[in-house]
Amino acid sequence: MLQVNKKLSWIISFALLILVIMAASASAETLSLWYGDIKKGDITARTNSLKGKDVAIEEVISALGLARTGNLQGIVVVIDGKKMEFWNNSSVVRVNGAIISLPDPISVEDGHWWADSKAMITVLDQFYTNIGKEPGMRWTESGQEPPKAQQAKKEEPKVKPQKEIAAEEKKPEKEITAEPDKNMPKEEKKESAAFVPLKANYSNKRPIVVLDAGHGGHDPGAVANGIKEKDINLRAVLMLGEILQSYGIDVRYTRKTDVYLKLGERTAFANDNKANVFVSIHCNAMPKGKTAAGLEFYIMAPPSDKDAMQLAIYENKEISGGAETPQDVQRADQKTRLLLKILGDMQQNDKINESTTLTEVLHRSANSSGLPMRKVRQAPFYVLRGAGMPSVLIEMGYLTDRAEARKLNTAAYREILCRSFAKGIVTYINEHPVTVQ
Repeated sequence: MLQVNKKLSWIISFALLILVIMAASASAETLSLWYGDIKKGDITARTNSLKGKDVAIEEVISALGLARTGNLQGIVVVIDGKKMEFWNNSSVVRVNGAIISLPDPISVEDGHWWADSKAMITVLDQFYTNIGKEPGMRWTESGQEPPKAQQAKKEEPKVKPQKEIAAEEKKPEKEITAEPDKNMPKEEKKESAAFVPLKANYSNKRPIVVLDAGHGGHDPGAVANGIKEKDINLRAVLMLGEILQSYGIDVRYTRKTDVYLKLGERTAFANDNKANVFVSIHCNAMPKGKTAAGLEFYIMAPPSDKDAMQLAIYENKEISGGAETPQDVQRADQKTRLLLKILGDMQQNDKINESTTLTEVLHRSANSSGLPMRKVRQAPFYVLRGAGMPSVLIEMGYLTDRAEARKLNTAAYREILCRSFAKGIVTYINEHPVTVQ
């Protein structure tokens, strides 16, 4: 009788344990992953610091029937030579060489690899496109069904034809002229990046950061809304230099006045000065019929997309002395594509990896400062070619966007940008102590 009671007690205890586990599972937060109209599975989720949703990357990979490689330091999926890479504490995901930025770095906690759910849709759709499949990933709350894929397409906002956009561009508008620096309007003010002290003790020698103001002299760079890029670049670089010096950084400039420098001279200056970090500052522009705004970070690597390649070709026109003849533009184009071919053999270059890390830190700093972010991208920029240190090209915003042009033309907004850049640079140096020579 005693033995029967023990057995019954064990069965009851086991049943209670199962009920507790089931109750915990039922209360766990989940999102349903759909590919078109097909449900792929329920994925563990959590609310992140930005009030959005993180999802468990490894569960997403499993739900899609994908296999990860044996690399324990990250989650890497390879299909027909196309890669999708997730690395712990990285604020970007690499998809077949392209970089997709994340609002928060990937983290490994509670037995899961976490990434932002919306960013995951972008990553998965791009990977599916690369392997020859249609995009169409979606999330719903657990237990809900999404609208039919066909219906979802009908509900998407209509995109205006290029002819309509071009017609709107031709409408006469009041020209924005360059103005002296003024305080930003109240609605444009944002909290400056917090001061981060330089941790490392370098005794009498300090880390060297070379700052490059893009364009200059007879090369104005982008010109839009009455503003010349070369002027905004120089003002921002001089301000960033002052902020970095307050951190204890040894700052050196490729130019401090309105002079023209060849692209090769800029990189050579950084190498000759044994710089620990090289930063080239620019402003962006869009052709008529296209609109864009926001901050972008670029590293020297094969292009992440067509727009990145076109930007590189534009920035590299300085190779031909800044001339605008069709022959010079064609030569710059050919040299950019030659550089791209050379880069194909440089994928394992440590400097590309270090520059990627620097860019990720800058992206996190800008994101935490509430700046309007676009993307972290890669492209073959000649100004970064041959740099013997981590290097990044920053596009501070689009002069072709009227609102952003106004902001970039104010000292107050440039200070917000520069304090964010400085915080990122110092954070990178703190996390990756440099060798001072």
